[in-house]
Amino acid sequence: MTANILNASHRILIAFLPMMPRTRLPRLLCAAALMLVSIARADDAFFLKEGDRVVFYGDSITDQRQYTTFTETFVVTRFPKMNVEFIHSGWSGDRVGGGGGGNIATRLERDVFAYKPTVMTVMLGMNDGSYRPFDETIFTTYKTGLASIVRETEAKLPGIRMTLIQPSPFDDVTREPKFPGGYNSVLVRYGEAVQEIARSTNQHVADLNAPVVAMLEKAKATNAELAAKIINDRVHPGPAGHLIMAGALLRAWNAPALVSGVEIDAKTQRVSRAINTEVTNLKIASGSLEWTQLDHALPMPIDMSNAEIALAVKSSDWIESLNRQPLRVTGLPAAAYELSIDGRTLGVFPVSELVTGLNLAVLATPMAAQAAEVHKLTINRANLHNTRWRSFQVPYANTSANLKPHLEGVMTALETATREAAAMQRAAARPTPHQFKLVAVTADDLALAGEAITVIPDSFGANLALNKSWTSSAPNTYGWDSGLTDGSWTGGRTTTYATDDQTTFPKTVTIDLGEPRKIGRIVIGVPGFGSTKTVQVAISSDGSDFKTIGRHGFLIRKEEKRLFTFAPTTARQVRLTYLDHHAESAGYAPFFAFTSDVQVFAPAAR
Repeated sequence: MTANILNASHRILIAFLPMMPRTRLPRLLCAAALMLVSIARADDAFFLKEGDRVVFYGDSITDQRQYTTFTETFVVTRFPKMNVEFIHSGWSGDRVGGGGGGNIATRLERDVFAYKPTVMTVMLGMNDGSYRPFDETIFTTYKTGLASIVRETEAKLPGIRMTLIQPSPFDDVTREPKFPGGYNSVLVRYGEAVQEIARSTNQHVADLNAPVVAMLEKAKATNAELAAKIINDRVHPGPAGHLIMAGALLRAWNAPALVSGVEIDAKTQRVSRAINTEVTNLKIASGSLEWTQLDHALPMPIDMSNAEIALAVKSSDWIESLNRQPLRVTGLPAAAYELSIDGRTLGVFPVSELVTGLNLAVLATPMAAQAAEVHKLTINRANLHNTRWRSFQVPYANTSANLKPHLEGVMTALETATREAAAMQRAAARPTPHQFKLVAVTADDLALAGEAITVIPDSFGANLALNKSWTSSAPNTYGWDSGLTDGSWTGGRTTTYATDDQTTFPKTVTIDLGEPRKIGRIVIGVPGFGSTKTVQVAISSDGSDFKTIGRHGFLIRKEEKRLFTFAPTTARQVRLTYLDHHAESAGYAPFFAFTSDVQVFAPAAR
C-alpha cells in the first residue's frame, strides 16, 4: 500500500513540476519529500494507538483466550507506555447469528457495544460452515450475517476500526481430510468472503488460516506425531497454534519486529547504535567489556520448553518477523566471549556470532523472565473479566430483585479487581536497567566447548552408543530412566533421560560401549525443557581413569545439540557429569538434569 501511495504521489509531483517557478522548486521538493515520508510512516504505523479499547469477538477459538492473550501480552511488553485496554468476548459455538450466549443482537449489545471499543476483531466461520462440504446456502447465510455485524457495529460505534479475521484452519494437514477437498478448503472460501467484506467496508483484514497451515506443513515434515498435537482435535489449537495465530494478527497490524538493537565497537570504545534502548557506563578493560542497558520494550515471552510451541516456532517466521533483539559487538580481540546479564551467564559465544549479532530475545535473559511474568498477569486479568461476565453477569441477568443488589456488588468488586490486575500488568511491563558483561574465554576453554550442530551428517557413520547400557550416580525414579542412547533427539518421557531431583551436584551417567572402540566425535543434546546447565564429557578405556574432552553450558529453554571433536582415542566408557543447573525452573524442578541423547562416532576419515 505504501509503495502505491508513493508512486501515485510521485506521478502527481512530476506532473506539476513544469508549471512551477524555479524559485519555488526547492521548497516544493522539500515539502513533497516530507509529505511522502509522513504518508509512509502513517501507513507502516502499528494499528493500535494510545487510548484504544479492543474487543476480541468470536467463537470457541476466541473463547480459549490464547491468541488474544498472546496478542495482549505482545502489545503490553512491546509498548509499555501505551495505554490500551483489552476485552475478550468469545463464546463457544457462536456463528454469525449468535449462539449459546444469545442471539447476535444480544451478543453485540452486551459483549461489544457496552464497552464502547475503538477497535474490534471478529473471527467467525468454524461453526458456520457446519463441518461439511461447501454449501452455497450456508455460505450465503455466513456472508450476509458477517456483513450485518459490520454494518450494525459501524452504525452503533461510528469510527470504530474493525479487523475481520479469516478463520483459523481445520487441521487437514496432519490428518487425512474427512471428505474430498477437506473442511479447511471450505474455511478458505469463507476467508475469501471475509476479505471481500473488509474491502467493501474499508475495514482491516487478517489471515489466521494460511500462516497456520504453512506452519503445520513444515512441522509435519519435521515431526508428524508432534505436529498433530498442535491442533489436537483439529479445531481448537493448543498454545502453539494460538501463538502462530497471534503472530499473524500482529503482522496484519504492522507490529514491530524489533525489541531493541545495540551495536558496540570495542576497538573505538563507543556505542555505534542504540535503537529503542539507552546504553550507558560502557567500560572496556583487558579481556572484558561491560555496560548498562535500559531497553524501552521487552521481548515476547515464548515458552520453548513446550515441545509443540518449539516445533511451531521453528516451523514459522515468528522470531524473525516479531521478536528480534540484536546485540552486535565488533572489534573484540579474543576468539569467544562469555555473556552475562545481571550476573547470570547466558553462554559462551564465538566472536563471529557477536559480530553478526546475537538475538537476545531467544535467550533466557532477565528481560525474557520479566516478560513471562507479565504474561501470567495478562492471563489473570483476562480470567477475572471472564469470571465476572460468564459466572455472574450472563447467568444471573434475569435473577430475582432480592438477589440483584448482592450480585451487583460482586460484579463491581470483580471490575475493580480487573482494573487493579491491569495496573499490575502495566507496572510489571516497565523495563528496568540491566548490567551486561562480556568476558574473553581462553583458547583451551573454547576448544572444550565444542560446536553447535543441528543435523548429524551421514558421513559420521554408525552411532557406536546406540542402545548401549549406562549407569547413573543419581538414577531417576519417575519414569525418565530411558532414552539416553535410543538414537532419538525428541524430548519426551520415553525418549529423554533425566537424573533424580536431589539437590546434590555433580551427578554423573556413564555409558558402556561394550568393548574398546576408536572414537573421535561425541554429540550430546538437551531438550527445550528442564534446567540442565553445564555438562562435562569425559572418556575412559578402563572405567576409572577419565579424560575430559568437552564441557558446555547449555541455555535454559533451548533445545540444543553439541558436537565435541577430539584426537582419535580408544575408549569404552563415555561419562557425562552434570556440574550445576540453572536456578530457574523450566517445566520441571531445576534439580533434574535432562539429556535428549548421546551419540558416539569414530574419528573423521583422513
